[in-house]
Amino acid sequence: MSLPKILPMSEVTCSFCKTPAVENAIFCYQCGHQLRCKSCQEVLVAGANNCISCGEPVNEALANSRVILNSIRLKENKDERTYEIEFTNDVGKEIKEVVADLLKNKLGNAAKKTVAIQNLNEEQISFSETIDQPQEPSDAVIITAEEEREEEYPHLDDLEFNLNCRENEWLLIFAFYKSDYGTSYFSKNIVWDNYKQKRKTETRFKNLGTNWKSLFKKYISTVRENEFKFTPLGLEKVQQLLKGQEQEKRAVKAKKRKAASPEVLVTNYRSTAPAFTRKVVANSIMQEEFDAYKNSYKESLESFFNRKKPGSSTPNRIVAMGYYITKINGQDYFTEGHIDFAFRLLNLSGKPIHLTQVITNLKNERVWFQRIKQGDISGWRLTRQAEIYVEEKLPPVV
Repeated sequence: MSLPKILPMSEVTCSFCKTPAVENAIFCYQCGHQLRCKSCQEVLVAGANNCISCGEPVNEALANSRVILNSIRLKENKDERTYEIEFTNDVGKEIKEVVADLLKNKLGNAAKKTVAIQNLNEEQISFSETIDQPQEPSDAVIITAEEEREEEYPHLDDLEFNLNCRENEWLLIFAFYKSDYGTSYFSKNIVWDNYKQKRKTETRFKNLGTNWKSLFKKYISTVRENEFKFTPLGLEKVQQLLKGQEQEKRAVKAKKRKAASPEVLVTNYRSTAPAFTRKVVANSIMQEEFDAYKNSYKESLESFFNRKKPGSSTPNRIVAMGYYITKINGQDYFTEGHIDFAFRLLNLSGKPIHLTQVITNLKNERVWFQRIKQGDISGWRLTRQAEIYVEEKLPPVV
């Protein structure tokens, strides 16, 4: 069997799916997109409504549509039996009457069955029958693939309340939703605009370019200028984020780190501190280290403190430390041990003796922190009020 003659890419290429056209073809054999005028055979300009040669209208239904699969599902009981058929809207428009008759005959022995064929160019067919013999209920509905995906994934607006992601992961999620759930290409502009509307703060905006670049090669790749697509790893990553699997992994890792960290007894870390202060702190808090140093994706804790200038105020210091640990360093939460480590790393005097009580007071009085518990792990997260305070109120106006 000989293959169809393919013209060179420079001759005629489908503007919709980029497939080289068969010689003299009116439509693309791959996606059905119209390539030439039906009247004069002139090659059509991409997106045109009329032929530039003779003015013949272009078949807009084919020129502007994308291939959407519809599904017919028939589920029967007892001992469940399911039938499923997939076809495009255009095909479904031609066969809907036939399908309705078939389903009507199939359900003829059921007690008051209803069949609806929906979403075919906004048309709908429905009917019902009632007979004397009762049987298990059954229904069949044609559902578009796009609607099925919308039911599978939560609404984008709900994710901010349910997910605790790093900022580059939020970019990945926005790209997923704006690319029709990872099935089509997307632009940087549409992802960035969506991110700015929902996540923009001073610090996040400064790190936006860096977070975007961190997604490349592994999670997204370039198709052409300002047009990108998901890699298989990128799609897998988004699925894990939406199912909460990434948060579970991080919680397990944090638990292992905490279990593996040796208890550090603090003595003589500050020559001016009274003896009873060192004893109480050492017995009540176990130091927990975190990455406080500069790398290609973030600034150091010291640089952050110099920029935000929390001063000698204990609340300002703690909320700034918590912000750095969770928002810049990307940890899910912080602990009293992290704050203890930050005080020592920055060589700050005046660390509270009862650190847990101070954080609890800030939680109750200023609504800055939220207590979290995941199994044996206990820690803190910043509330939105605390994030805004660090981003907009620090450094304080003098």
